[in-house]
Amino acid sequence: MRMHDARNELVTRAAAALTAALAEVSTVKVKEIRHEAAKAGRDSSLMVHVDVFGRRHILACAIQSDGQPQSLIPALEELCARATQRTEDSMPIVIAPYLSPEAQMLCKESHMGFVDLEGNARLALGEVFIVKRTLPHRSQHRTVSAAAWHPAKREKPAVRSNAGHITAQPAIA
Repeated sequence: MRMHDARNELVTRAAAALTAALAEVSTVKVKEIRHEAAKAGRDSSLMVHVDVFGRRHILACAIQSDGQPQSLIPALEELCARATQRTEDSMPIVIAPYLSPEAQMLCKESHMGFVDLEGNARLALGEVFIVKRTLPHRSQHRTVSAAAWHPAKREKPAVRSNAGHITAQPAIA
């Protein structure tokens, strides 16, 4: 039962992230969001109908629980296969909790849009192009070695009082 709850939560968060990215542009109006349940060997998907300047677009969204490039390749292949059946006013989109820069590049090279739950997005809807970037994950963007953060090697923060206000200065590594 927990797996079912986790999938439903991911679908809800994915729809919210996509809606938030689309809401950044006032000319994009979300008309309908349909959830298609997961099938064997495939994650859930959303079909989203939007209007851009009065023209209808369909967003075929594959919701991936893992956005790592090696896990993303089968989903991109499936979206490409479905893309041959789509009309010119539809766009395939991958939605995942986090898409690394490498995974984002795979989507871009495959002419797929993407949205992740961290706030990154790249969507092309006719005359409208949406690109959003957030800072990389802290765990993926560490430039200081773990030894530099060892408590024994850090100075203690200096606490100063200034007219009744107490301020702490950061430790110097």
